[in-house]
Amino acid sequence: MREFVFTVEYDAGVDPLADVFIEHPDAIAVSLACCVTSHNMWRLDRLTGSAAALDALEACYLDGACNECIGHENCGATCQYELLGRTPASRTVYTFRPEVERCHSIPYLAARYLGDGLVFETTRQRDRYEWHVLLRDHDSVGELYDALQRGLRPGLRVSLQHLGTPDRWCERAVTVADLPHEQRAALAAAVEGGYYETPRRATVADLAETLDVPRSTLQYRLQRAEAWLARAFVDTAT
Repeated sequence: MREFVFTVEYDAGVDPLADVFIEHPDAIAVSLACCVTSHNMWRLDRLTGSAAALDALEACYLDGACNECIGHENCGATCQYELLGRTPASRTVYTFRPEVERCHSIPYLAARYLGDGLVFETTRQRDRYEWHVLLRDHDSVGELYDALQRGLRPGLRVSLQHLGTPDRWCERAVTVADLPHEQRAALAAAVEGGYYETPRRATVADLAETLDVPRSTLQYRLQRAEAWLARAFVDTAT
């Protein structure tokens, strides 16, 4: 397998969704899943940022426009968006777009020139939209890269970041399977017991008694779990 990483950069005023990210540099959109065929695309994205940024992003996503189109002309395709989750700090958005072949869009061009079996990861922040594409060794990205450049809308730039050995694909996905079960149990007990609430509803001693382990053991497990969460957050955000 190989990894193809490229970035689309946007000038202000050329794309409504990009303008929201430019105006709200705290906002980040990360794909949780992105599936593409030669006819359809569906994806799941997690948006985080300030309340103002999230409200503006939600409005852009739900207006039905194509957010992956990078060509001169509006393809006219109507996307179907559904808000699956909303918290004060995040939104989870499902997207389905039929007839991707009508668009000069990144997902369609990737499926057209590289075929099926691709895995996508995307991150969007400020004026940058970064794509990671996992592809088979024999797939050639030259035609795809040329196609991305052709007909590119003024004010957009596509730059190749990396083509080679896949890097950190498994590490970027934060999963509970990576955390030892003793530390998962300690975190679960801490959350359920109100240890992380303000003010705290439980102490380490209370949790240790609930789990029937020494206080020092529970403290160590919590510290290890919190350190793992912090590293995973930084690795995912960079």
